[in-house]
Amino acid sequence: MSLTTVHRTVQDCALQLLEYVASRTGLTEAVRKLQLARQFAASDDELKQLQLKWLPGGLQEWLLEKAIQVFGEPTWKYQDSLPPLPVPPLKNTLDKYLESVKPFVTAEEYKQTEAVVREFEEGVGQSLHQQLLERAKVKRNWIEEWWLDLVYLRSRHSLPLTSNIAGFIPTTDHMWPSGVEPEDQVPLYLWVSMHLWKLLRKEQIPVDKAVLTGQPFCMDQFRNMLSAHRIPGVTMDKIVSHFRTESEGPSPTHITVLCKGRVFKMECVDQEGEPLTPAELKLQLQMLKQQCENMSEGPHISALTAGNRTEWAKTREKMVEMDPVNAHNLSVIEKSIVVVAFDDAMPKDGGEALYQALVGSSRNRWFDHFNTGVVFKSGLYASNFEHSPADGMVAVYWGYFLFAQLQRIGPIQKVPARPVPEPEELVFTIDDEIRDAIVHTEETFIKQASDMELICPSFTDYGKKFIRSFQLHPDSYMQTALQLAYFRLHGKPAPTYESATLRQYYHGRTETVRSCTMEVVNWCKAMLDNTVPVEEKKELMMVALKKHLQIMDEAKSMLGCDRHLFGLQVLAQGAGIPLPSIFTDAAYTKSGGGGNFVLSTSLLGYTPCPGATSPMVHHGYGIFYNIQSDRIMYTISAWKSCKETSAEEMSASIQQSLRDMRQLLIMS
Repeated sequence: MSLTTVHRTVQDCALQLLEYVASRTGLTEAVRKLQLARQFAASDDELKQLQLKWLPGGLQEWLLEKAIQVFGEPTWKYQDSLPPLPVPPLKNTLDKYLESVKPFVTAEEYKQTEAVVREFEEGVGQSLHQQLLERAKVKRNWIEEWWLDLVYLRSRHSLPLTSNIAGFIPTTDHMWPSGVEPEDQVPLYLWVSMHLWKLLRKEQIPVDKAVLTGQPFCMDQFRNMLSAHRIPGVTMDKIVSHFRTESEGPSPTHITVLCKGRVFKMECVDQEGEPLTPAELKLQLQMLKQQCENMSEGPHISALTAGNRTEWAKTREKMVEMDPVNAHNLSVIEKSIVVVAFDDAMPKDGGEALYQALVGSSRNRWFDHFNTGVVFKSGLYASNFEHSPADGMVAVYWGYFLFAQLQRIGPIQKVPARPVPEPEELVFTIDDEIRDAIVHTEETFIKQASDMELICPSFTDYGKKFIRSFQLHPDSYMQTALQLAYFRLHGKPAPTYESATLRQYYHGRTETVRSCTMEVVNWCKAMLDNTVPVEEKKELMMVALKKHLQIMDEAKSMLGCDRHLFGLQVLAQGAGIPLPSIFTDAAYTKSGGGGNFVLSTSLLGYTPCPGATSPMVHHGYGIFYNIQSDRIMYTISAWKSCKETSAEEMSASIQQSLRDMRQLLIMS
């Protein structure tokens, strides 16, 4: 054995010993909390509370960097040790399903559905379930490929109208530190984005963990936060991810900028692998805008990404065949860290910015890219996220990181001391047929997008602090309020989708929480009945809240029903057998199965960064909400062409429900 080998062996053993001691003494977790504090502290004062006052600032920063290097857990440390996604017991799934359909069927219809389900359980369901168990033996996540392909990539519909989500960074004039000029804001956005890129490259984003148990969560989706792209296909799209960590090799170092119908490549990293400074980014953007001012409007190639996926795939194929430069340009865009779009719209608030980011324009959004940041002329900033490679929590992380960092960043002061790469325009070769396709796609999109109603109100009577004071879970509380709001407005219960994370499992994504339960329906009926005593209403509310908490916990442990049923259905369709009657039974659609949930909802955490999405069905609502200490912010989308729904009326009903619930708590 050579001396070098001995040295490496001793070094590895020493590092393992340090890791063991750090984990046993709590040092690893302490470093993790410091990392999170550095990323999400909203002010310098918050950071100062964590500092050692007797150490100089420079020395503290150096020590912290060393502590992160030695004791910090790499972002993807636990990927190989995460448990595989389990297959729940068949009886458990079917019992859960039967329970979930009760609010939407009559007693006679329920008997028929129960007979159908039991027939499935004793018949073909057994063999399909066994096939699923066999698949799970060889795949750590048995649903992953099916979910991505069938739910997302085979869909031929317009991405922003059916799949993409939007997020808003609540940057207002008073949020920016003193001295930050309007022309500094976009370079600072970019610089903070590149700081996040650097942390991911170094694997220094702390591992997400369960609050109560400390169980590590899967971080795989964070690999798609940057340089991830959906490429259209004639029958099915595909996802490409070009991001690499420093240990894995080179990663793309440029962004794409959309401005005035034109497309530009902008290098954002120097030769040493460090992001360019804010002053350098500012100079680049000034160069780019000057180029645009001296040119006519471009062809708006990006509009093609808003259309039917098959049509876009065929046009893209033609562009690639027409000129190898087109193929090169598309590859540059696909590899971009992010896409930045300059928009002439003037949204005044978060609701208008979210609408504009989601469906306001197709001319300067590259909807295929995971992250298109939209810079509005009014100074507001929002993002459009392509949903297939990652779930909403990645977008929330992105938005909250930017929001927190930008509040602590100073004005741009230094003039660049070195030359910076000049932005390069990506010029496409196109013909009249492609120009016609751009016009047609844009016209179709505008017609469809104009049908969407989207608002982003805030309920300011109270928030998480008040809810927690009664030992209630804020998410269960809001879900219960949504049920009462819909029931009051429409006179019937709504099949409801709420996302529950499965990230405790390898490559886990989401399970459905069917939050419209019989317990909440009974409470809704009581709330609208003036003869029911207040104490009974409160008791029924507590039962409904407890039930929601139960089914959320079960869903997080893969003990819901929707993902299992999805897998069984995929196997049946793949086997070429007649589709089992459980999936054709009316109760399946009535209860939300097959993507028919009337309320499509999700908690975006306890941050001030809202998001938005389209409804799942034409007669439904898309509702995202953020629960802050003193308020509840939510977005509601609906289709104007549906006479049954109204985002404004639903919002008023939500606010009334929240006030009614507060009265129950303080009066009884």
